[in-house]
Amino acid sequence: MTTPGDTADPSVQATPTGVGQLPEKARAAVAEIKAENAAMKVEGTIAEAEAEATEKQAELLNQVAEEVIEELRERKQEAGQA
Repeated sequence: MTTPGDTADPSVQATPTGVGQLPEKARAAVAEIKAENAAMKVEGTIAEAEAEATEKQAELLNQVAEEVIEELRERKQEAGQA
């Protein structure tokens, strides 16, 4: 009499990561996908931080531009009165 373990493919092993009983190639593919997902998550976090920094720079640039425009208006008005 054979048991389920006797007929199982030796390349199929259970893994503690929840992948289950998959062949080595499938487990390697899962590991690769997980690594890529982790890398994309890091890249997404970096991109988000860069976007926030760019937004702050744009706000600062806008504020400075408004101040310069106001200063130019004041000087033009003063020049017109002189």
